[in-house]
Amino acid sequence: MPTTYKQKNRRQSNIISTVITAILIFTVFLSVISYFYKNAEEEANEMLHLQTKQIKDDLTLQLKSDRENLVTMANFAAKLYADGESYDIMFESFEPIGLFSNIGVLNPDNTFVTKMGSIDLDGKISFEEEVAKGEYVSGRVEDLTREGKEIIRSSVPIVSDGKTVGVLYGVILLENIGNKYNNMAKELDAQLFVYDKETGKFVIDTINKNPGELSQLKTRKYNEGYSYEDIANSDKGYSSFRSIYRDEDLYVHFSTLEEFDWGIMLARYETQVFAKTHKITNFLTLTFLVIVLIIVIYFLIIIKNEKLLALITKKASDIRKQLLEINEKPENIKNSLKKVMDVSSACSAMFFDTEGEDHHYTSPKNEKYILSEEDRKYFKSEIFRYAIQLKTTAMTEMSVANIRPDEHLRKINPEFYDFLNKHGIKSVIFSAISQTNNDNVSVLGLINPKNIICAKGIVEKIAVCFSIAIHNKNHLNKTYTAATTDSLTGALNRVAYKKDLLLYDEEKSPLFTCIYIDVNELHIRNNRYGHAAGDEMLIYIANALKNLFFDQKVYRMGGDEFLVFVSNTEQATVKHCLELFTEQLTLKNYHVAIGVSHRTQNTNTEELVREAEIRMYDAKASYYQNKEKASITSDNEKNYIMSKTGIREIDTLLSVLKEHYNGIYRVNLETDKAHRILMPSYLGYNEDENDFSMLFTKYVDDSVDPDYHRAVISFLNYDTIKRQISEDIVPKVTYKKANGENVVLSVYNLGSDKDSAKETLWVFSKNL
Repeated sequence: MPTTYKQKNRRQSNIISTVITAILIFTVFLSVISYFYKNAEEEANEMLHLQTKQIKDDLTLQLKSDRENLVTMANFAAKLYADGESYDIMFESFEPIGLFSNIGVLNPDNTFVTKMGSIDLDGKISFEEEVAKGEYVSGRVEDLTREGKEIIRSSVPIVSDGKTVGVLYGVILLENIGNKYNNMAKELDAQLFVYDKETGKFVIDTINKNPGELSQLKTRKYNEGYSYEDIANSDKGYSSFRSIYRDEDLYVHFSTLEEFDWGIMLARYETQVFAKTHKITNFLTLTFLVIVLIIVIYFLIIIKNEKLLALITKKASDIRKQLLEINEKPENIKNSLKKVMDVSSACSAMFFDTEGEDHHYTSPKNEKYILSEEDRKYFKSEIFRYAIQLKTTAMTEMSVANIRPDEHLRKINPEFYDFLNKHGIKSVIFSAISQTNNDNVSVLGLINPKNIICAKGIVEKIAVCFSIAIHNKNHLNKTYTAATTDSLTGALNRVAYKKDLLLYDEEKSPLFTCIYIDVNELHIRNNRYGHAAGDEMLIYIANALKNLFFDQKVYRMGGDEFLVFVSNTEQATVKHCLELFTEQLTLKNYHVAIGVSHRTQNTNTEELVREAEIRMYDAKASYYQNKEKASITSDNEKNYIMSKTGIREIDTLLSVLKEHYNGIYRVNLETDKAHRILMPSYLGYNEDENDFSMLFTKYVDDSVDPDYHRAVISFLNYDTIKRQISEDIVPKVTYKKANGENVVLSVYNLGSDKDSAKETLWVFSKNL
């Protein structure tokens, strides 16, 4: 009886523990989902902003171009008038150009002359009023030549001998301008509205066949913080309201065409904005239910880690499509090789030619098939030899072959036979492509494919396309390569870095490492031994990085800073490569500071770079502190400042005020209240601010270079700030203002408890 009672209590205790655990997990689950949706909304607004600008710039350029064409025709009309000739020759030679489908001339007697003849518009339009308007582009107005129709009218006066003798109109049909920009909106997967700000009439409306008016939006149910007045009275901004066509919200960015009195809105439905987030939510919900189920049955079933599902095999047409984009996306070469490899379940895929192209892809689990430099040279020379033989015997531009270390190979080429056996290569299936316009021979091949039939089929279908794509890339991208490569070290430069950031975020590789490297004592070496010695050191360091991380991207970020992104590589391997790197530098008496960060599930690339940069500064500080045994200083020759978190406000001020600061604010991360510290207002207000987030967002929109908006605005994620402070990291970002000034924003903890940071100091300092 007592035993049964104890078992009952234990069972009840387990049930209570299970319920409490489930509640805690559910709370965390809701918090994570909330973060995803908030982040998705921020990204959607930013994307709408960029895409609106894209359409706005295109439309402005088109209208300006059409007006310039109309001015040219008006000058021609003036010459015809001066020569006493009619406008018929101008009408007959006119062909639709730009957005114009037709032209016509309004004479002083209010007759309207077109290619089809004359129309008396007396009482419908006033020549004097039209002359007074000068050059203009109307909104949606009535077509005076067709009853019940509306058009857009572009007007330019015809001036002869200083007198306005007519008004030349360019007619833009609503369907023409609508079709062009409707297609652009479809490509962006969004809804586009363009309207005349004076009348509010829509010029372009991708939802309605018959364009409506801006006033129709008055009746919409706007989300909190937004209103119709914002759209009607503001030049640009964001809005969100309930759609009457679909039971969901619309997210909107609106702006103004500066040179034309038109407004533009780009909108996206909530299902479009949160499509990825819904998938993540569904996945997390399923995960939550599985975890709860496991807890309920007292963990009797242990979840085994399942490997990611193999990528779905892509057809050859998919790979060709990807190859067509390698000029814009060079990483598609490696991605295409990976897909070719996946189709045949091979260990490695490769492409190389006699002009020096050399690309290969090997999955991490098959690293043993990566050949060293000398072995690879020998392997390529043998494959080229076989490729030339195929060209001679087959008498075709493309042939497919399979080389195996069998008895036949042992007899005709014993050295290559031994080489293949030594490296565990059981089969090499490759294509040999000979181009008719030159002597170049290219090879697309697979090592140890499990499915021989698939391997031969995919190589045969893709080889020619692969060769042509690489050939075109080489000839089209010489200028791009020069623009994205550092001339001194041969590493990639900041232009390439900015371009690649979005690609890294899209890939979201689970094994992704950022390495930030700063060369110590470069200025000392330049001053002591001359700039040639400094250049020699930088070249040596860049080459060492490229050799150790030969299949990864190495960037030179500045005079003495390098950045390396390492994908699909275990952290232990990265650490080992860095140890080899520092050993090589030590032999040359070179020293660097290294900061490393690894991607977690939700970390974007800019955050990784910032964390690695902060850790690099910590390493740099340790180097100089150990070397000089001195306190924190600001040295003109070394040009660095070190600050520590977790100190009191007065100590923080004493250290950071040594820099050439722009502004310092004390910010409470709980209440979002800000207070200026000992200096003029920097963010644009003279009073203390109760809503620091709004103040900071306005500062970013008005003063920060758009290329840096995303990195700077991320500092309003206070949870991330708190997490970095708890890890003894000083949140920091270097950015450029719209006026070209370089600024460093650093956030310091003012409280004694780093794990629950509340009061912080935000320092805006010049980056000299």
